[in-house]
Amino acid sequence: MPARHDVVAAAVRLFESAGYEATTMDDIAEESGVSRRSLFRHFGSKEDILFSGHDDLFESVVRYLRTAPDDDPVATVCAAARMVFQGYVATPEITVPRFRLVRAVPRLRDREIAMTARYQGAFSRHLARGETEGTRVLAGEALAASVIAAHNHVLRSWLRDPQRPVPWDRFDRAMEFVGRALGAELRERGASRGAAGPSEPAEFGQSAESVLVAVYPSSLSREDVLRRVRTALEERDS
Repeated sequence: MPARHDVVAAAVRLFESAGYEATTMDDIAEESGVSRRSLFRHFGSKEDILFSGHDDLFESVVRYLRTAPDDDPVATVCAAARMVFQGYVATPEITVPRFRLVRAVPRLRDREIAMTARYQGAFSRHLARGETEGTRVLAGEALAASVIAAHNHVLRSWLRDPQRPVPWDRFDRAMEFVGRALGAELRERGASRGAAGPSEPAEFGQSAESVLVAVYPSSLSREDVLRRVRTALEERDS
């Protein structure tokens, strides 16, 4: 059987040229040079082909979170998001047309949303460090959501114009921004926990640090996002 990448690339070409709904598994088998039986055994469905590799990438991220040093969970989650970004930009011949297909076919969007939720859940659990309620859990969920949003903001801007160089600097600045804005509570509580053992979970509003969650359209530039966040902070403090 050809390499998995070659089968997926052949399927994506057919989806783009003939349409996702019109393409059959038989068409993909013929285009990729594999038997229909072998294709179903390795993939199962057209959706599985299109999103092939994501399960492996997710498992790699989970292993990384599980084995990473325990000193800075915020940095670990940002590094894990970088792994996901690398997984996307490494194969533009697949990820770029898949981006267009996902936007055009509603059930593919549902699959992508489910995948995003898996990553967000894994990040939230890592940041919570075993706690189930209180400020740390709130901050962890907010940071996990923000890391996903920042990742997607940078990735989608590149997917719309993949001829540009991969914006690694922009991605790292985005991770630094969300880590600095929302990571203080987690780092502070992590440090106090390491010094004095596990602490009682604080109720929302009892922490000396407050958490600001901002959601903006992905089309906004980094400068516009920063300007709006700065304005929100000034209004809160006035």
